[in-house]
Amino acid sequence: MENEIKDLKKNPILRQLLSNYCLATYEDNAIINDEHLLQEYRWLVANNKLDELFNSEYQTQNHV
Repeated sequence: MENEIKDLKKNPILRQLLSNYCLATYEDNAIINDEHLLQEYRWLVANNKLDELFNSEYQTQNHV
């Protein structure tokens, strides 16, 4: 993949979205280091579920 994201340091907003998503989805079992966040991102992309990042963010913002 030509435009593959390989580093979250240049993508702080994506990193935050992934962190929030993982914390909401996996709760106490969430691992939020960059390697695991990238794995989760790749899984979401491969399974056409990237919209879940935004759905999770929307739900988080509306419950605060």
